[in-house]
Amino acid sequence: MNNYNIEPMDEAAVVAAMILEGQRIDDVVGRLAPMDFTNDILRELFVQLIDLHDASKPTDILSLTSELRSNGSFKRIGVGTLARLHDSIGHAGNIGFHADQVRAAATLRKLGDIGTKLVELNTSDKPDDVVDWLDTELSKLRSNDAHHDSTVALADCAMDLVAEIDAAADTGLVRGIRTGLECFDRVNGGFQNGTLNILTARPSNGKSVLGLQWAQSIGTGFEYANFEGGTLIETVQSPKSTLFVSLEMTKAELSARALASVAQVDGRRINSYRVTAGQREELRRAAEAMKSTIQLWQPPRATTGAIRARSRIHKRSHGLELLVVDYLQLIDSERGQRHERETYRIGDLCRDLKALAMELDIPVVVLCQLNREAENQLPTLAQLADSGKIEQHADTITAIHRQRGESQEAKLVILKWRNGQTPEIDITFDRQHCRFESAQST
Repeated sequence: MNNYNIEPMDEAAVVAAMILEGQRIDDVVGRLAPMDFTNDILRELFVQLIDLHDASKPTDILSLTSELRSNGSFKRIGVGTLARLHDSIGHAGNIGFHADQVRAAATLRKLGDIGTKLVELNTSDKPDDVVDWLDTELSKLRSNDAHHDSTVALADCAMDLVAEIDAAADTGLVRGIRTGLECFDRVNGGFQNGTLNILTARPSNGKSVLGLQWAQSIGTGFEYANFEGGTLIETVQSPKSTLFVSLEMTKAELSARALASVAQVDGRRINSYRVTAGQREELRRAAEAMKSTIQLWQPPRATTGAIRARSRIHKRSHGLELLVVDYLQLIDSERGQRHERETYRIGDLCRDLKALAMELDIPVVVLCQLNREAENQLPTLAQLADSGKIEQHADTITAIHRQRGESQEAKLVILKWRNGQTPEIDITFDRQHCRFESAQST
């Protein structure tokens, strides 16, 4: 005897409407997932109806019955179940309402599950780790609850952009965030919101130096000049709230490099404490004047989930306009282990970081290793370490090319950007003061 109960009624109403009017299936696909159903049979029918619809097959009661017979599920579900579903709703017009009810109930259940797990967490866990985990779980819930048909007219987007352009006229302001390295900004135009930007180099060639320099300039703000209609306009980029995630260097190392750049004191002397009384005073003044909105986060290990959680917390607490991660290959897999191929792991990380950039509507700058083939030659996209998928997900890719040793000559090679060209920008590396500068010829 079939003991199927038509409860819960909202779940039954959704499935019944899908049977009654197949075109209504598109109304619920973006709202509901199979695991939103508490009833196993209704869940199975929900999946079966979507499969039929995706295959462009009819979803009426006769077609569904035939499909269930062919896959061996009909006897278990029973003809009585299908008949009651077919007769339980007069029309499918309310399917959206019932789908929202099912979704709301599923969200409350998941919140209950999160609460239960939160209570069961080991008391030895660090509070910050618990907060990061909780924020990640809640953010997953929020993203799953996003309404699938929240579209916007292209014309409205275009008018918003025109309004922004009008507001920027005669001000010298540009779209995106400039880095403060003038020769690079002149070519690249700065970083745009929602983009994933890769900065890559061989080890010890300066990618951490340049990543920190960008973060420091953007976090502090600076003046720059811009030509408009032949007129030179001086303008200011205000400080941007910046989070620098360091998985390689300590806070002391980052601080030493920042002080060397600002105070113009030899970084090697700072690291060895071999500074004069006058230089100590310069360092103190530089530290006191370093009114920057850049924040450092140096976790012992981090997954993209932890970075995502920390970024959301930072955005709520301080606002967040730029995220810099140093560096890609040191981010742990969410699964706690390496993929069978490192290529797949790096590809997953890049996809997650691109999604984070779009979610928070900020530029994300990620530092990355070049492989050994890039030694002593201009880098190419093929030399990105571990994965060609970096190219697939990144919006811009910039490589530092510099001979190791004391050489000051260097180039920025923009391997991927919106104009499709591969420009080379001459720069100089000031090892003493831990910074890159525009070459004299530019």
